[in-house]
Amino acid sequence: MKTIKTTLLLLLATASIVSCSKDNSTSTTDGPTNANLVASRSDNSINVATLPQVVLDYIATNYPDETISASEIEDNGNYEVTLSSGIELIFDTNGDFLGIDDDSGDDYGDTHIDPADLPQNILDYVLVNYPNNTITEAELENNGNYEIELDDDTVLVFDGNGTFLGVGVDEDDNNGNENEDENEDDDQVIDPSTLPQIVLDYISTNYPNETIMQAKVESDGNYEVTLNTGLELHFDSNGNFLETGNGDDDGDGDGD
Repeated sequence: MKTIKTTLLLLLATASIVSCSKDNSTSTTDGPTNANLVASRSDNSINVATLPQVVLDYIATNYPDETISASEIEDNGNYEVTLSSGIELIFDTNGDFLGIDDDSGDDYGDTHIDPADLPQNILDYVLVNYPNNTITEAELENNGNYEIELDDDTVLVFDGNGTFLGVGVDEDDNNGNENEDENEDDDQVIDPSTLPQIVLDYISTNYPNETIMQAKVESDGNYEVTLNTGLELHFDSNGNFLETGNGDDDGDGDGD
């Protein structure tokens, strides 16, 4: 379930409504019929280049043969980084290494629970609104919310009192650009060794002291490479250099 977590867009609004007017609590029968009631789950996928430099340095030093396949900010502010081998590393908000997340124990604040131990109003909500589904997983999040997954992969989010907040939906980090969000879904993380030789030669010539943290084939066929300094390099589908992530197009990384 952790791999599909996203940001709870309605959490603050719902908490405000509940605290201001107990008489206007969310009905447990109108959730799925209200198309506007959609909660994004609280973890947010982020671009590797936006990770703190201390995180990139730690990985480059301790996992020199690994690349980053995914990265996200968890709802408690920690960073979770998944390496190409599948290892998940957890860092605090300052980028200090906390440990390896093996999805056991409390998952750094999130607790897997038996669905039978969920509050009764949650069980009732699922029974009424999803009568043909069963609960396959349940978690008590480190922010006090409940997150459950049904057998059709639907994710439902409830607050600590069991009040329905919304349906979990995936959101990529796209600076608010919906078209980028759609394209990001088509980007593919690849092994850096499979990059065109012209790309590898360019990097070894212009950035001889840096390593590749992540390589992607973008939806348009172009390549995006993130170095251990956080610098992004963009190449066309033939491997020709286009620009750096900060718009530097002269290939020397100085932005001039």
